[in-house]
Amino acid sequence: MSSAPVAAVLVALTLAAVLATSGVAKLRDRVATRDAFDALRVPGVVPKDAAAGALPWAELALAALLLVTPAPQLAPVAVAVLVLMLAYTALIARALGFEEPVACSCFGSIGRHDVDRTTLARNLLLTLLAAALTWFAFAGVSVPAAAVDLDTGGWWALLAAAAGATVAVLVVGAPSPSGAAPEAELLDYERQAIPYGVLALPDGRTSSLVELASTQARLLVVLSPGCGPCVRTAEHLDDWAARLAPAVGLLAVYPDVASAAAAPQHARELSASEPELNVRRVFSAGTPSAVLLGADGYLAGGPVAGEDAVAEFVEDVLSVLADEPSPAE
Repeated sequence: MSSAPVAAVLVALTLAAVLATSGVAKLRDRVATRDAFDALRVPGVVPKDAAAGALPWAELALAALLLVTPAPQLAPVAVAVLVLMLAYTALIARALGFEEPVACSCFGSIGRHDVDRTTLARNLLLTLLAAALTWFAFAGVSVPAAAVDLDTGGWWALLAAAAGATVAVLVVGAPSPSGAAPEAELLDYERQAIPYGVLALPDGRTSSLVELASTQARLLVVLSPGCGPCVRTAEHLDDWAARLAPAVGLLAVYPDVASAAAAPQHARELSASEPELNVRRVFSAGTPSAVLLGADGYLAGGPVAGEDAVAEFVEDVLSVLADEPSPAE
């Protein structure tokens, strides 16, 4: 028996599994899916809200069609999958050229991570698989027809491939315990000296992080323009700044002067920029994220990353401040 049926089924099953996983994950986290369109700066000709809503269903439909469509009709389905993978790959390759790191929810909430060369390599591999599937489809091969032609050895090969994929997911894809662990209580925080970093302040001055915190504890909220969670976080900054004052000063840290000046969600005096992304690099911070600088020259909390984590962190800081006695007591 030719190995073509086995290869065709493996390729189709792999792509169907990826598309189905992606579609289900996007449906489970529609906000993250919509945010990915902003983070990847999808061109304005694409209706982002409508596309974000339709994309998961399109992926699920393509996954099902890959498995059940007979050979004569499989070719356009395979071409559609290839075009989709090419579009994903082009967006990722383009995002690698952005000045600031990009977090992409390519697989909904389960795939939220910084876009890097590994992301591009994954998408290139999926594109090659889609191209192979297109070749099989035009050659008259389909999953239903190939399944009929499989002998016992072919089915065992498929079973072995499925077992190998399952083991890889369980070993490599297991969530990191440290990533899922809750943040330590602020009072139990193991304090470290504030690292060197520089911010350009709204009044035009430049200050190191240590100098910035020397007169007042500072809460830095690291944001990026075009990032959905960052925009929603920025909308809370005026309120947080008022509640934290006068004990803690709040600054929103943007990647450049232009984005700091253009942020419409909060007061201009809360905006700062970081030359050469030095703050997010020294803290290995994604966006949105937050870190608390103590007035004694030590970190007082964080960094924490993620929209919900930042909001919870601010509430924790406010709770600690509320428990502290006032100067008059």
